[in-house]
Amino acid sequence: MPIKKGDFIRLSFTGRLADGTVFDTTDEKIAKESGIYDEEKKYKPMVVIVGSGFLVEGLEEDLIGKSEGYGGKVKVEPAKGFGERSLDAIEIVPVKKFEGKAEPGEMVEYNGRIGVIESVSGGRVKVDYNEPLAGKTLVYEYKIESVIRDRKEKIEALLHGYVSEDAEFELKDDTIKIDVPKELAIDESWAVGKLLIARFLVNSAGMKKIVFKETFKAEDFREEEEEK
Repeated sequence: MPIKKGDFIRLSFTGRLADGTVFDTTDEKIAKESGIYDEEKKYKPMVVIVGSGFLVEGLEEDLIGKSEGYGGKVKVEPAKGFGERSLDAIEIVPVKKFEGKAEPGEMVEYNGRIGVIESVSGGRVKVDYNEPLAGKTLVYEYKIESVIRDRKEKIEALLHGYVSEDAEFELKDDTIKIDVPKELAIDESWAVGKLLIARFLVNSAGMKKIVFKETFKAEDFREEEEEK
């Protein structure tokens, strides 16, 4: 059956710029050959809920109507990729606002925003807050490895992909109880992350109630004290 919005799929892909530079891939070999290998990343097909915003708009649109096992290539213009570059996202900041020496190409955080130093001159730093791939035409080569149809398998794929490889859960009727790993429970971004996970479970897996279980043990705090 043709892929439609809301389908769970496993997707392999490599994203390149127009000049062939690889900026993202699910293939470990390509990552190493391209010099973008991250040893903390697991290279394998990505679990995607089509149309949910997991991917850039141009790629997600190209998936719709295709079939399981399909492989192809799509060119994505900035408007449906990472957007156009904006001059309003470039700011001049006094160099004294930064700790240490400010260097071009360095990633910095200022006023709650993360940007890249474009240049340093006369005590002033030009910081670019545009998305690094903004204004770029992208080319994605991809393959739809499989479509996930079973509800429990959808939940496992979602939790293992976006919570933890070892995420455990208990499913009963339309209620799911999820054991949250300690490292996530103390992550400030988890407050938003669990809302997104819950939304996907409700909208795409038909769940009616989601319970996140966070467990702390006395030894966890002893370990923290020993590390100080």
